Amino acid sequence: MQEMIFPAVGRWVSAQREWDDLVAEMRHELPERLCTDLIQRAQTRAQQASWAFAKRMAHRFKEIEHARRKEAKKPGRKAEMKALRRRLTLMNPAAVARDLAAGLTPPDLSEYNQIVADLARTMPHPGIATRYTLPPQALRALSDQIAAAGRPVAQALTEHAQNLKQYAELVDRLRSQPLVQKGARIIGSAVASALEPLVGRETAAQLMGVDQSLDRALVQVEQGWTAFQQEYAEFVPERQRRHQLIYLSLVGGLFLRVQRDLRRLGCELAVDAEGNCRVAATPERQARLRQQLRAAAPAVKAALEQGRSEDAEAMAARLVAQMVTDPVAARTPVDGKSVGYVAYALHLSAVLARARELWGKGKPEEAAAIWRQVFTEYPCLVADADLHPVPGEPLPLVTAGFRLAAYAEWVRQSNRSDEADALLMAQVRFAERLSKLNPEHALPGETLSPEMREWAATLSAYLRRSAADPEALDLPEGAVPLSRYPTVMRRFRQAVGNSLDTSPLDRYLRGRVNLLRGAAAAAATGGVGLLATLAWLLL
Repeated sequence: MQEMIFPAVGRWVSAQREWDDLVAEMRHELPERLCTDLIQRAQTRAQQASWAFAKRMAHRFKEIEHARRKEAKKPGRKAEMKALRRRLTLMNPAAVARDLAAGLTPPDLSEYNQIVADLARTMPHPGIATRYTLPPQALRALSDQIAAAGRPVAQALTEHAQNLKQYAELVDRLRSQPLVQKGARIIGSAVASALEPLVGRETAAQLMGVDQSLDRALVQVEQGWTAFQQEYAEFVPERQRRHQLIYLSLVGGLFLRVQRDLRRLGCELAVDAEGNCRVAATPERQARLRQQLRAAAPAVKAALEQGRSEDAEAMAARLVAQMVTDPVAARTPVDGKSVGYVAYALHLSAVLARARELWGKGKPEEAAAIWRQVFTEYPCLVADADLHPVPGEPLPLVTAGFRLAAYAEWVRQSNRSDEADALLMAQVRFAERLSKLNPEHALPGETLSPEMREWAATLSAYLRRSAADPEALDLPEGAVPLSRYPTVMRRFRQAVGNSLDTSPLDRYLRGRVNLLRGAAAAAATGGVGLLATLAWLLL
């Protein structure tokens, strides 16, 4: 355990120096914002623990002082004795111990293991953090070190209790004596002296002896209470020092050790703009990855422009292996995105270019197999704007979707409707991934173009009308505005030609366009219009 916390814990003579050294080490090793948060957390936890008992004790001390002032202001026998009884009641050790109990009880440090678990969830390899989980008995031992600060004040309270008990026993014993039973009261020595002319020297001397013994006992009570207050005044800051030093040694030490472990792997803890702690590649490693990406990308692009799609795909696959094998390194920022995303964009460009070549060579089955694999298995969502386009086709991914849909319609004409629907649903589900993308796990830059989302929504609306059992497909909601259909149909026709003029998908698209035109004609003539009616029938 000593290796997992700072060994200075327990040597309280130099607690402030140990705190300063630990804070300096954290500021050197950890991000400034994370370091500040950890220090504030340690101070807050210690302050909250102190406030749990210090508020009550402060209120008790205030009431005792108020009663003491009343004794001084009202020297009359009855008022003075009433104020004294009130003050002694407030100094009752049992009541004081109840107020002080939260300070003498070891605090709960189990939060540490929860912090370990939370930190592990941000790790690419959770074991880096979970190896520093502490057993309950270790945390209890550290809690006992914090509570041990209360031993002197507990001893002082015990001595105060003994003094008060002796005083109470003396009062009871004196009250049982005949002189007191005959009418004498337990009064101050000054009052007894004043009674000498009235009761005689001997009786006054007896009364004075009675009260002097009480005075001495009361002085012991006052001295013991003063000693308790002095110990308490030292106890509060001492307990707070111990609590915040042990807490920061645990939690700050955890982050320091994880940071050192990560740096051996080329990573480190970082804090993002939202204040979330995450793991990032070290600056040196990030610079190296950006240099590798910028050195390799031109060769892939050149191969694509020269029509060497297989060469481009092979080079891009090697680049992906370099950039994406480590999920932390893959998030390295470059040009507002990430090296992993850019590497995937180059690779996907090469894959789509190879499929397009097969399509152009009259091998639609082979091209469709590639596109289907892209829409069902590709690990990254890439916007068309980030793909390397083929001349005349500025939307490579959307165009692939158009052609895969055309192939699906040919399959449908062979009485394989289920297979056709599956090819269309692959694109719908691909676009759905965007809404389910977890920013914590997605690569910076990962997204889809609006045109791809629009096309997927078009296919979803089409399947809702044409599929044998639309409910079984669990299609997402979200209709495409009617005004967008002319553009969708134009792009679809450009991608697949006129070979699907009689397919259900083509009829659906034409029906939506005709509906729009009919609605425009109806608005212009002020009536429903025959064209609008015919367009609706085509849906």
